[in-house]
Amino acid sequence: MDKIDESTILKPGAKIKPQIDASVAKQYALKLYGIHALDVCELNSYDDRNFLIFADKSVKNPFIKNFCPHGYVLKFLNSFDSKKSAFIEGQTALSLYLSSQKVLCPRQLQNAQGKYYSLEGENIVRLYEYIPGKLLCDVTPTPNLFYQAGLYLGKLQATLKNFQHDGYTNYRTLWMMQSVSHFEEYVNIVNEANRGMVETIIKQFKERVLANIDQFPKQLIHGDFNEQNVLVEKSGNSADYKVIGFLDFGDTHYSPLLFDLAIALTYNMLITGEIATGGYFIAGYKMTRLIPESEMKILKLCVCLRLCQSLVLGLYTHQFDKSNNYLLTTQTIGWKLLEDLFSRTDAEVIDIWNEVSDDYLTQSYK
Repeated sequence: MDKIDESTILKPGAKIKPQIDASVAKQYALKLYGIHALDVCELNSYDDRNFLIFADKSVKNPFIKNFCPHGYVLKFLNSFDSKKSAFIEGQTALSLYLSSQKVLCPRQLQNAQGKYYSLEGENIVRLYEYIPGKLLCDVTPTPNLFYQAGLYLGKLQATLKNFQHDGYTNYRTLWMMQSVSHFEEYVNIVNEANRGMVETIIKQFKERVLANIDQFPKQLIHGDFNEQNVLVEKSGNSADYKVIGFLDFGDTHYSPLLFDLAIALTYNMLITGEIATGGYFIAGYKMTRLIPESEMKILKLCVCLRLCQSLVLGLYTHQFDKSNNYLLTTQTIGWKLLEDLFSRTDAEVIDIWNEVSDDYLTQSYK
């Protein structure tokens, strides 16, 4: 297992979010990108600051050849990650690679100096074209939608398999599932009724997953395939939606494919609060990649660990930023789902997922 450099792991509660508001963002848009902002609004973000900018058509930037009528997203990276120059270079290379592979995601643009990013004070600043449309969280969830989400993740993993960059080699964050030893320092924020459950999950994850992590296929993964990050559109004349792209790849990193699947399963099941939802997602996913038995038997445990990360870190960080309710997105339904999963054996959950998956695929091919 890779050794983790302590200095690369952020402590929750650290004041790293950029101290930028819409008026300042408007100034930077003009100064760096030659874009005169007509209107600016802030978007949700965990540690960064992102602003949607509606611009005047007269863009004074020789490197922006085509005006984007839908707007632009100006991103201010937090002060902690802004120090990781190799990782930032890696993300830039990934953005260009995804564009070359015709993957629908925000296209990174050059500033007026021809650079893809710049350091302004403590923060890296980047600009992307805004992609209009609906998010997964904006539409009524259906079995087909979860199937489509799984299908898309499998295809995305196949695309990312061919991408390599040294900037990702030593990149680590607290949100990576292999950073569990750092994450468990914050478990005391959990009430006594749930703390024992969280501690048991962490212990089992270390013993059953981390101890064998080198056995699982590893590559660059998306790392945050959640309902607020996935783009959907109507599927032809049908009332159903399909997944067409994603909005952010700030959590991409090298990890087992198993972890990417577990993260995506977690957030898709949180939409409904139902374990069975995972079966529809798996049905789509395995159309591209079959899940080995060695991964399937610990998948429930990995989902439980990701739920713990989301619940604990969100709760802990919120006490330092009471106004950011985005940090508490999973709290209401998350604990109920975690308790439901924890109360069942691995075999019981696998049976639910397999039965739902098999039934869905059988009906689809009739």
